[in-house]
Amino acid sequence: MNIIYTGFESLDKHLKIYKGELVVIGGYPATGKTSLICSMIEKTIDKQKTLFFTMQTNRHKAIDRISALDSLESNGLLIYKNFVNFEELLYKIMGHKDNFGVDVVYIDNFEDFLIYSNGYEKELVLKLLDLAKKLKIAIIVSDVMNWCNRKRSIYRNLRHKEFIKYADKIITINCPDRMATEKEIRNGLVEKDVAEIRIDKDMEEYYSPWTNLKFDSNTLTFNEILKTS
Repeated sequence: MNIIYTGFESLDKHLKIYKGELVVIGGYPATGKTSLICSMIEKTIDKQKTLFFTMQTNRHKAIDRISALDSLESNGLLIYKNFVNFEELLYKIMGHKDNFGVDVVYIDNFEDFLIYSNGYEKELVLKLLDLAKKLKIAIIVSDVMNWCNRKRSIYRNLRHKEFIKYADKIITINCPDRMATEKEIRNGLVEKDVAEIRIDKDMEEYYSPWTNLKFDSNTLTFNEILKTS
């Protein structure tokens, strides 16, 4: 299997992630990047062997939920919750690939690594890209945007510009209701708990329409929006 699936039919229609690619999920803080990754893992656990690295120090419902699936023998999922440095992360990925096989690696809050990169951001990004290609695995990382406008996330403001330059694909996540007024939501101008997802190659090239996913604030899970006849 060369294609990595997200588990969302509406997203996979526009997004083709292949083994050997580096993909970035970018979004303003608290827009659901971690929840989107966890939702992807839950929906594809029976299709692809997965590694998940998270630097979250606080309890996160979505992470707690997929932790229950962390059984290598039965589900092909392994979670690393403790903070590891970048070289250890690379070592764990290579070792797991050799011993058990890996299809996709998710790295949540990658900006935590880059804080300690001492200006070697480009070097770390290129190492990830090289590892994805050599091991023939997909590596999907989340990173923070510093700013978004009221209607759309603008990922030219992705904090780490090297990702924009070298990533094979960039997924932008935006939650319009986070910046909408109660009146706008009440009048139906902005739908509550709906995230906009877009897939782009770089800051100038857009090649997919927005895909909307429904967010369950109780479980921190994303789901397809059911079509009404």
